[in-house]
Amino acid sequence: MVRPGLLLRMICLAYATAYAGLSLARYHSFHAQIDLSYYVRIVWGLAHGQYDVPLVQAPHLIGLHLEPILLPLAALARLGVPIAPLLLVVQAVAVALLPWPVYRLARRYLDSDWLALLMAVVSLLYPTVTVATLHDFHPVTLALPLLGAWLDAMDEGAWRRALLWGGLALACREDIAVQLALVLGAFALHRPQQRVWLAWVAALLIAYFGVYIVAIQPHYLPKLGSYGLHFAGGGQKVGSGRDLLLLLLRHPLRFVMEWLTWERLRYVLELLWPLGLLPLLGPRFAVGALPILGINFLSSFPRVRSIESHYTTAMVPFLVMAAVVGLSRLAAVMRSRTPRLSPLWLAVALLLLTAAAQVRHGGSPLAVYSSRYSAALFVPDPEAASVRAAIHRVPPGASVAARPGPLAHLADRPRVVSPPEYDDGQPVDVVLTKDATPQGTARIGSQPLSSH
Repeated sequence: MVRPGLLLRMICLAYATAYAGLSLARYHSFHAQIDLSYYVRIVWGLAHGQYDVPLVQAPHLIGLHLEPILLPLAALARLGVPIAPLLLVVQAVAVALLPWPVYRLARRYLDSDWLALLMAVVSLLYPTVTVATLHDFHPVTLALPLLGAWLDAMDEGAWRRALLWGGLALACREDIAVQLALVLGAFALHRPQQRVWLAWVAALLIAYFGVYIVAIQPHYLPKLGSYGLHFAGGGQKVGSGRDLLLLLLRHPLRFVMEWLTWERLRYVLELLWPLGLLPLLGPRFAVGALPILGINFLSSFPRVRSIESHYTTAMVPFLVMAAVVGLSRLAAVMRSRTPRLSPLWLAVALLLLTAAAQVRHGGSPLAVYSSRYSAALFVPDPEAASVRAAIHRVPPGASVAARPGPLAHLADRPRVVSPPEYDDGQPVDVVLTKDATPQGTARIGSQPLSSH
């Protein structure tokens, strides 16, 4: 008989292989979006000492996020490893490791390897996980297994291991500091022996986040994207994290009233129903989702408040781990009332619920009703051969203007732009364009321009 641990290894390996293949197919068929080009340019810049990001007109790459997790990837790029495939494969492998900390935690709380396996599978079926794995690259997606491992270590009281995993997770994005701080505060309430030092670490994390968004980030904000797009819906000018904090401090009631809307409540329900609302029974873990939830509540950027959005990614480990705790508590209550009821049925019901959410919102072949998965994303268009030939004709180091799909193959150079959304109006050496023919097909050309 196959042991649960071995079966989980096989599932993780299959997930990593499948999603690495799908991500590479999406990239090679020129269906990548702008975020992949953005991070290819950042990693290339780190590898070659060029820290600006011309794609969004940022004077320095720390203008949007603090993401030192990219440094080892830049070291590999410096050795000649192709950047885009590297990012996509590393991301698929990282996400495939998420079930392991879930499995470890569930074994302790549910006292069953098979129940733990079901919860581990639930973590992979949660819609945001598959969507985030498949759509471009984001360092925060690498934090999924790291945050899970941190929560597992915190629950186990393995402080050195928690320090390691927490530090690595923090390297994926600066706002993870606030998530870690809130969970540390929740644990401090239940661990009086460690209360003082947990509070000190939480305070340091808040300071880390605060110094970045108040004192560092405003000097390097890009002209395109950023706060101007995400927080422009309230009629107030928000140009930096500092502006946003001041607005929150000056008008807290206004923001509370804006949050009390059906659209935001629907978002919360959308996050919770695939887990049977069980995260509500594990508040010590679930509290870590609140900072990202609050940021998404404030945002006016399209589709941020959706389980299908990568802006939800950093909440997932906290919600899934909280669901494990919630399941154990619900099972205990139901066993006290109905001794014959096995927690297996609850775990199976939760698995089916998450699978239904995957069908509706996910990024996998199961997601037949989702807008985030289509077989066409992995099949080359009729003009793909022409695109590939045009890309090969672009001289190394030449500045390039192109749409996101082809641009992801050319972003490892000093200057790239993507008109019309990401365009600084300055001349480029080469532009890749699509010109409609009378037959409705597309012709790809590569030509030097003095302007565009």
